[in-house]
Amino acid sequence: MINIIGGTYREINFDDVSMEIFGSGFRSAKFLLENKSQVNFITNGNEQVSNFLKENQKVYPNLKFDCHPYDELITFQYSFALDEPSIFPNILNIKKAKEWRFEGDDLIAFGMLESEYEINCKRVVYDPQTSIKPKRFSDFGKAQELVYIINRNEAYSISSSRDIEDIKKYFFTKEKVKAFIIKNGPYGATLYTESEEHTIPCYVTNNVHKIGSGDIFTASFGYYWMDKKLSLEQSALLASKSTAVFCDKKAYVDCMNNFKFEYQEFKAKNISEKQVYLASPFFALSELILVDKIRNALLSFGVKVFSPFHDIGLGEAVTIAKKDIEGIKSSDVIFVVLDNLDSGTLIESGFSMANDKKIVGYHRTCNEKKLLMLKPGNFTMNSNLTTALYQTIWSL
Repeated sequence: MINIIGGTYREINFDDVSMEIFGSGFRSAKFLLENKSQVNFITNGNEQVSNFLKENQKVYPNLKFDCHPYDELITFQYSFALDEPSIFPNILNIKKAKEWRFEGDDLIAFGMLESEYEINCKRVVYDPQTSIKPKRFSDFGKAQELVYIINRNEAYSISSSRDIEDIKKYFFTKEKVKAFIIKNGPYGATLYTESEEHTIPCYVTNNVHKIGSGDIFTASFGYYWMDKKLSLEQSALLASKSTAVFCDKKAYVDCMNNFKFEYQEFKAKNISEKQVYLASPFFALSELILVDKIRNALLSFGVKVFSPFHDIGLGEAVTIAKKDIEGIKSSDVIFVVLDNLDSGTLIESGFSMANDKKIVGYHRTCNEKKLLMLKPGNFTMNSNLTTALYQTIWSL
């Protein structure tokens, strides 16, 4: 039996045109249930959430749950997965549920917006779920063996340091962890024990369904470590593979034994000096918002971005065109927003193709027959923005 504490939330994703009930807690429970683990799920929810979990028990007889009464179904709304979500109700207005206490053997625990809890367990995998004042496990929990799974910003916030030696010292001496894992997006992750460090690779996938991928990494790590009794390193390596399958196919897969794993490891390299040229119309308000969000997402990967709107602005047409051409020539990859088939963007694409540039195209509405002349070039196209952005980084 693996116990899970975590949220059950509504998730709206404009990029996928989807609205589902998941949240970190239930998504992790689903991974374990799909792989035949016995699950005890503790969450908060209103009548809709409770009924949703009862319906899932019809599919998964190995699911037990305790849904603490809560008035709201908290909603996360994403324009695309790399953008910050809007949260409803506003995070400042979210009411706190009644605090509870849990004791048991094996537990996967997630930070929750609406709830505080105390725990005392033998083995715990803890994912705080936020880099804004994340809760330290030592403030609310006890465990004989504790593994933190965090991203870089969470590690900085919890330890109050950006120096990895200070971070390691904090987690091993203050939090008394058995190990901790720092995730780093497309660059994989690093597993730290007191005596060793292990690089955990990321894998290149055809699709990147990023929302929930961190939940799957945490859940599958707990599954391999707690249920399958594998080592910390084996558990982390297999968790990365299970996450790759989820990102590509939204499937919940145990990658042990004879599973045919078809993805190539991403060979991480220093891309801080690489530059992406962002070709996009920026006339309508919707276009301005989109180009700004794409630029911010690319910058978050640590690359340089040349955006004509941000780096040149408005002005005399010939002067702007010359600077655009210089920007294309000095860039390594051209990211092109093709919706509306803007003439300036198509000219930038054609010039890039003539100069043998790698082009990653994104669109939601184009008739692809009208893009025929770009296809002989080094050109890929995707209608999912998050996937297109990851393909851009992987191609550098």
